[in-house]
Amino acid sequence: MNRFFHSRSGVAGLVLLGLLGLVGAFGPLLAPYPEAASHWRDISYWQDSPAAVPPAWTRGPWNSSRVAASARVSGGSPEESAMEGGASKLTWRFSLNPLGTTTGRDLVLVLPGEGQLPVLVGVKALDGNEHELARKILRVSGAEPARLSFPAVVGRELVVTEYKVPGSPPPESPLLILPGQVSGLMGTDVAKRDIFTGIVLGIRWALLLGVLVSFITVMTGIILAIGAACTGGWVDLLINRIYEFFSLMPILPFLIVLSAVFKPSLWTFAALALLFFWTKAFKPVYAMALQIREEGYIEAGKSIGTSRWYRAFKYVLPALLPYGFSIMALSVPGIILYEAGISILGLGDSTVVTWGQMLHDAFAQGAVINRLWWWILPPGLMISITGIAFSLLGRGLERVWDPRG
Repeated sequence: MNRFFHSRSGVAGLVLLGLLGLVGAFGPLLAPYPEAASHWRDISYWQDSPAAVPPAWTRGPWNSSRVAASARVSGGSPEESAMEGGASKLTWRFSLNPLGTTTGRDLVLVLPGEGQLPVLVGVKALDGNEHELARKILRVSGAEPARLSFPAVVGRELVVTEYKVPGSPPPESPLLILPGQVSGLMGTDVAKRDIFTGIVLGIRWALLLGVLVSFITVMTGIILAIGAACTGGWVDLLINRIYEFFSLMPILPFLIVLSAVFKPSLWTFAALALLFFWTKAFKPVYAMALQIREEGYIEAGKSIGTSRWYRAFKYVLPALLPYGFSIMALSVPGIILYEAGISILGLGDSTVVTWGQMLHDAFAQGAVINRLWWWILPPGLMISITGIAFSLLGRGLERVWDPRG
């Protein structure tokens, strides 16, 4: 392995792959929303986040007066006034422009309590007049507080009034959530999902799918190549004709058709990829197997009566297996790119979080037209970085096993 560690490309690929593996392994600890894998398309899970806002680091001293940060404001002590029949009215007032800005902000009002809750929500406008936003009777419980959302509210104060009927417990203080105009390390999409969380969760699927499919396809190609080279005859002819058929067929259009016929899932894609990607390893291994079978020690084994299958798996396979690892490393980027391509076209598995699915959602919901660069750039860069890591690793392994190196 000294030759590998003297290869700069191999070491760089190994370091990049190690970093990706660490992030994938400890993803739930790094992601701001560790349960997002099972709630990625659950709208209620993301309702407290702002929609389609850039990363938090884009808010700096140069624009802090114009870009509002996220805030969670408690109601504190209410203004209480008595009403007829023993009822009372409690009023909470929330300031809407603590930074002095007058731009509209989305609001999420959380109302805890128990039982039926009569509530009136209004806004005090910039001219001092109050306007009603909502008048409802909500059913709440301790486990599930009521939530009211108000898009782009402009005003000085949000006025929340709750009515306490005789004999009922006193209402708890509401909580006002003001989603900011920036959020997280990588911003959010139009569905309020955290982009950084999606990137972290997508690493697992990229590595799992890429390595697993690549290993199966490369091993299939190696076994078929050795079987064809060591058997010869009609078996060799048949396997080579099958190789020519699948190698000449365009992969992406065929995968698109099959993905449209079968239920889209990552495992369906893995099964379909097995039909095509084994050809990447077949021809070079087949050519080397033809050379190895003519070696003197192979002829010696043949002279003492060993079977062709024994010679193939005892001598030929161990000699060619190291080349398979370099081929596998080089084929992983292609598999990740094909999965991303199918997902972008809308034929991927929407039940899991992959970088391809994130790009599909971005293009389908107008990220390019609306200039939401933070939604497109991170998954695209991660696909590129992962591809570069495996390519560098494959080049390093090639140097190790290349007899000319």
